[in-house]
Amino acid sequence: MMEDAMSRSKCDRRRCQLWPWLVASWVLAVMVVEGGAEVTEANLEERRDERRDLLVLRDTLRSALDLHSNWTGPPCHGGRSRWHGVSCDGDGRVVGVALDGAQLTGTLPRGALRGVSRLATLSLRGNALHGALPGLDGLDRLRAVDLSSNRFSGPIPVGYATSLRSLVRLELQDNLLNGTVPSFEQRGLVVFNVSYNFLQGEVPGTRALRRFPVSAFDHNLRLCGEAVNAVCREGPPSAAGSSSDNPAVRPANDIDRAARKPMRFRLATWSIVVIALIAALVPFAAVLIFLHHKKKTREVRLGGRAGAAVTGAGDIKDKAEQGRGSGSRSTDSGKSVELQFFRADRASFDLDELFRSTAEMLGKGRLGITYRVTLDAGPVVVVKRLRNMAHVPRRDFTHTMQLLGKLRHENVVDLVACFYSKEEKLAVYEHVPGCSLFQLLHGNRGEGRTPLPWPARLSIAKGVARGLAYLDQSLPYLHRPPHGNLKSSNVLILFAAKSKQQQQVVPKLTDHGLHPLLPHHAHRLAAAKCPEFARGGGRRLSSRADVYCLGLVLLELVTGKVPVEEDGDLAEWARLALSHEWSTDIIDVEIVGDRGRHGDMLRLTEVALLCAAVEPDRRPKVQDVVMMIDVIAAGEGPELAGH
Repeated sequence: MMEDAMSRSKCDRRRCQLWPWLVASWVLAVMVVEGGAEVTEANLEERRDERRDLLVLRDTLRSALDLHSNWTGPPCHGGRSRWHGVSCDGDGRVVGVALDGAQLTGTLPRGALRGVSRLATLSLRGNALHGALPGLDGLDRLRAVDLSSNRFSGPIPVGYATSLRSLVRLELQDNLLNGTVPSFEQRGLVVFNVSYNFLQGEVPGTRALRRFPVSAFDHNLRLCGEAVNAVCREGPPSAAGSSSDNPAVRPANDIDRAARKPMRFRLATWSIVVIALIAALVPFAAVLIFLHHKKKTREVRLGGRAGAAVTGAGDIKDKAEQGRGSGSRSTDSGKSVELQFFRADRASFDLDELFRSTAEMLGKGRLGITYRVTLDAGPVVVVKRLRNMAHVPRRDFTHTMQLLGKLRHENVVDLVACFYSKEEKLAVYEHVPGCSLFQLLHGNRGEGRTPLPWPARLSIAKGVARGLAYLDQSLPYLHRPPHGNLKSSNVLILFAAKSKQQQQVVPKLTDHGLHPLLPHHAHRLAAAKCPEFARGGGRRLSSRADVYCLGLVLLELVTGKVPVEEDGDLAEWARLALSHEWSTDIIDVEIVGDRGRHGDMLRLTEVALLCAAVEPDRRPKVQDVVMMIDVIAAGEGPELAGH
């Protein structure tokens, strides 16, 4: 009996040991029969490559979404993804990456996402990515690419036209791209946009590109061809005006045309050498002639028009719309025709020099795109390509710019020059080395960040109020509100060194006074946040609308919170906190440790809430706000500890 029991127990133990192997063998057999491709070594290798490239993207870029904590584990699980912005198919493979408006900064790796072989959608719209566009060769299934509203520079990769055969949608607008437009021939391409870049040259006349409207190519440098309804300037060497074309291009074009014709004779070696030398000397001689001509015209200008500022609407002639000249300062063409200057003490330049110079996009706002331009002669200026002003008459534009060009104040950015044409309107400002108040308060929050101390915040509040008071006093009554677009991103911060240990914080207001040129787009500006605008008083805004915006900026300085509509009314939240005696809860965590100044912080909060009153008549005048802040800062010295 015992032997039988022992033998049965041994059999039971063997069955228990064999049972997991039998189950595993059955599962493996089912997977091999029904979906054996899923467990092949090649498939596993592809999934590893897929995850590796996504992690490289995560580790290379910086984002407000904290991708490091979100993009962990496998990207796909059961046909779904827990990774933000990543979508998967039923086989557990990544097919989409969409990180629109994720505040991504940095440069994409050269072979970004090349291992995500099933990728069909890539959208990184509305970020701050810079550098070259990613190479997408090998992504045969890619159908939609949206890299618009970033800071990408360099040419459009030819591979976008030759390798992405399944491409249906390509959006590259609002970048810094240069070079030419490749020959896109994809039959399925239904959305295409390369506007607001620095592309030039002839747009290929392919059937795919001819399908799109001219607006898909708008606001570039010099695009021509059938697709944009513009004739490319190419004529015989004797044609009038041919000398104004680039002389370095002509010999190359002539040689290229000759190369396409059948050769009927053979040149001797010495003849080829002579022709090559002549071809090399022609552009060199043209450059010398150009420099000599430019020197003579500058001497004439300095002798007869030294120190004269360009004024008047008539100085911007119709020739600026029909085509720019060679860049001289004669009465018919040149700087006086193209750019209108407001500062006689600043270096002058022409539009061609502006376009030739190195440009870096600083940001995009409601009024347009802003670039920092380093001119060949050395000075640095800030250029804003104004938007939504296509129907503004020349007279109105010039009148507004003349008013703004006369403003001179320590806390207001100087307008240096402007340009008007039907297609393009530019405002050229002085360059303020530094960053915006928004970046100082909210950029890269977390470990390793140097917080903005309270003394610096109070000094900024004082300077912003003084700059706004100057605009209120200097601009005519009909120019109301004087600023119209006051917010922290339009306050530039200059740290002027006084000594090795101390710095003086100087805020400067920018983007001011342009709202009269935007009668149909007033809702886009910061002044539209005031309650009276929502009640239908948008066309009768007073200077109290600017005071309301000033109150929000002051609250932002104290609380460290971004006053966005999605998170509710910041002013109402602060009022509620103060009424419940949660006073210290509203103070930014970066300055709450400065307990000795909590009283000043709360007093500035009270001033901010007065400015942000719902009824305009209850808001103080901006001159009174300056006095209130001066009283709070009475105990502060003129110089602040270094930031």
